[in-house]
Amino acid sequence: MNAKLKEAIRDLLPTSIGVHRIQRGPVRGARIYTSWHDYPGAILGTTEAPLLAWFARHVMAGETWLDIGAHYGYTSLALARLVGVTGRVFAFEPVAATAGCIARTRDLNHLSQLTIVPIGLSADPELRPRCLPVSRGMAESIGAETAPHQAIDTVSLDSLWESVSDGNAVIHGVKIDVQGMEGDVLSGMRSVLCRWKPKLVIEFHRGVDRRTVVDLIESCGYGRAAIPILPGSHKIEDDRSYAFFPLTANHL
Repeated sequence: MNAKLKEAIRDLLPTSIGVHRIQRGPVRGARIYTSWHDYPGAILGTTEAPLLAWFARHVMAGETWLDIGAHYGYTSLALARLVGVTGRVFAFEPVAATAGCIARTRDLNHLSQLTIVPIGLSADPELRPRCLPVSRGMAESIGAETAPHQAIDTVSLDSLWESVSDGNAVIHGVKIDVQGMEGDVLSGMRSVLCRWKPKLVIEFHRGVDRRTVVDLIESCGYGRAAIPILPGSHKIEDDRSYAFFPLTANHL
């Protein structure tokens, strides 16, 4: 389905946000607070299938995972199920209304292991507002210039993490999907990456300098290989997710 047809169909879907039971897939039966217009794939349970399959292989009970760019919390739900009540998931979502929806989803599913952080991550160690277009409940740096703009608060993970980690700073894995802001987010978490060497999953978007991102990851002790979540070429393509592992890790 081409992008224009997809958007035309989306425009016909209900925009009202409410409680929906996910119909299929790994998080089937869980409830999510969203709208058909903003996130039909989550309600149907058809979105992010390769990523959730990767989670099932690489996320362990009791681990701590960060979901950076959590949107309505679909991937946070999957992570929370996998880490269980002894683990932790931190969902970073800068759009206040969307973060509130994740909180509702957390309560509907009784996920005490899920913490919502309503802040955007950046390279700046100081907390600063940034005005970005917001489309379908997510902030975007590219591709949605005509959407209404909204101020969001941003700061680097290196500056923020100690204050939100509740005295337990260990991180086992990080998923990043930030609509073209990948470089800024990673630049602001260099110390965390160097210290904890978490597994990384990054969705790359149009306009992001791949070499700069991979160079930064390598400087933190990771291999340069971008392992595609959806089997295929190791060449980094737009709107696809890739895993990166520390050089000492066994990722088979």
